[in-house]
Amino acid sequence: MESMTYLTAGMLDQPEFPDCSIEAAMVKVFSSESAWQCVSEALQILGGSGYMKDYPYERMLRDARILLIFEGTNEILRMFIALTGMQHAGRILTARIHELKRGNVSTIVETVGRRLRDSLRRTVDLGLTGDLGAVHPSLAESASKLEENVYYFGRTVETLLLRFGKSMVEEQLAMKRVANVLINLYGMTAVLSRASRAIRVGLRNHDHEVLLASMFCTEAYVQNLLSLSQLDKYAPENLDEHIKKVSRQILEKRAYLCAHPLESTC
Repeated sequence: MESMTYLTAGMLDQPEFPDCSIEAAMVKVFSSESAWQCVSEALQILGGSGYMKDYPYERMLRDARILLIFEGTNEILRMFIALTGMQHAGRILTARIHELKRGNVSTIVETVGRRLRDSLRRTVDLGLTGDLGAVHPSLAESASKLEENVYYFGRTVETLLLRFGKSMVEEQLAMKRVANVLINLYGMTAVLSRASRAIRVGLRNHDHEVLLASMFCTEAYVQNLLSLSQLDKYAPENLDEHIKKVSRQILEKRAYLCAHPLESTC
């Protein structure tokens, strides 16, 4: 939370970053949900005492819950994050997508070849480390996780735009996953930036910051891999059609459809 907040605040202070609305939305979603989780865990540690008004935790839990609603509900903000990002990607990829839809042979061959290479999980190097990289060499493993996530996220976005086109706005299940990946990528960027600076400046306990950054990047990396696999139409992790079918059945009957566990046909 702290790293993402200070990174965004620094961007807002720079005149060359006139619009940080997506970053601000990502910070709000991540921070409000993290605050809710932290307060819930604190109350859990106290057990039954956590509900007593002698302690502040029951009020903190109540106050933390509203953060997921104020300043735009997190569900709406996720749609904003994903749609705004997809619109930007769409402007960049429009020509390529048109060529693919028209059946341009060279573009199709290039795309198929690239996806075959991607299926082999090729090494991704976007230059975050090394002589010109912004990330300290001691964080190279975490940086490579970020690079891999960014690369395959880009490929996934291209596939989604080709698959759904303008109707992407109606695919809320997919949009939620896109937003979750974006939030994690921004968080990974923030913690790597902060930890790298701490090392180079020589701040006290910078090794602790490196450990925290590595842990966060590993957790976010795994979450992103799952989200990206769920965005694959043919992956077993993608249950979108099942979810839509269940939802339609419940809406049609306007009731809970399952029979009581003790019900018998005899």
